[in-house]
Amino acid sequence: MHFAIIVFLLLVGCGGGGPSGPRTAIGAVGKGSTNSYYCRGEWHYPQKFYEYDQTGLASWYGPGFHGKPKPYGEAFNMNGISAAHRTLPLPTVVKVTNLQNGKSIKLVVDDRGPFVYQGRIIDLSIGAAKALDTYSKGLVTVRVQSVPDESRALSDYLARHGNKSGKMKDGRTWQQVYADEIAGQHHGSETVGHPPSTGQHASVKPLNTPQKPTVPETKTLDDILNSVAPVNPSAIKQPAAVKSVANFNSYVNLGEAYVQKANAQKIAASLPKTWNASVQQTLHPSGQMLYNIQIGPLNQGAAQQVLKQVQEKGYAQSIMIKD
Repeated sequence: MHFAIIVFLLLVGCGGGGPSGPRTAIGAVGKGSTNSYYCRGEWHYPQKFYEYDQTGLASWYGPGFHGKPKPYGEAFNMNGISAAHRTLPLPTVVKVTNLQNGKSIKLVVDDRGPFVYQGRIIDLSIGAAKALDTYSKGLVTVRVQSVPDESRALSDYLARHGNKSGKMKDGRTWQQVYADEIAGQHHGSETVGHPPSTGQHASVKPLNTPQKPTVPETKTLDDILNSVAPVNPSAIKQPAAVKSVANFNSYVNLGEAYVQKANAQKIAASLPKTWNASVQQTLHPSGQMLYNIQIGPLNQGAAQQVLKQVQEKGYAQSIMIKD
């Protein structure tokens, strides 16, 4: 059987965008964040060094994740200044520059994402998006440059003064520790001098994005359950029957992690019986058990029909997978 996919957390494409040349070793706290992990149908391989310089799209995330735990246990504050990345060590200090207006800020990458790809290389908190003037635009082209010396210094400080995961005993966030103890006290510099990565996102062009903020990519199943009427099985077409059982090797995953198993079961029960919807569970690195809904097995044609229907019903991040 195909194992369930997690889409809550934890970084884009496989491998990082670090330039060639000397690489800064990861500090004590960051080493635990470089383990490979499986998300949205593929493996991700966090880089084992800080150097990174890449241009691509920045999105922002907030309401669907506000208050939920980050990989090291701190609750996500959507109004704070932070960011998520798929492959950078946690934490990494980066300079993010909005290439449309020239504004830039330094912040701490302390979470995993974005998992809605389409050229996105970093997910900003709402506070960071507002500071860069990207909040109302949704997506903008940015340059993300790591600050290796400060990243290493922050990691070492957290290891000395926090718990084994780097969570501070005095309650300060990683961004607060960076501002209080690290910023401006080291001779670190961004990875300027190295050209932006020529990887798959290096030449991404700005998109025509809506002027009003939208967050379809950050909706959790809790959001959907509260804002979208339950799926009416009679209103959804049933997938066409097929003769060969051997072709039943495709699945549709609704795409979002779900904290409460009972709510996931409620959604699964609302789907047509012939879809064979089931609740899958996966353990989040923070220790939180997460649940999502998987439909199938189906043949490929039926799975494509189901995928289209559930996306039209509000499950925008649904994906089709194969055994």
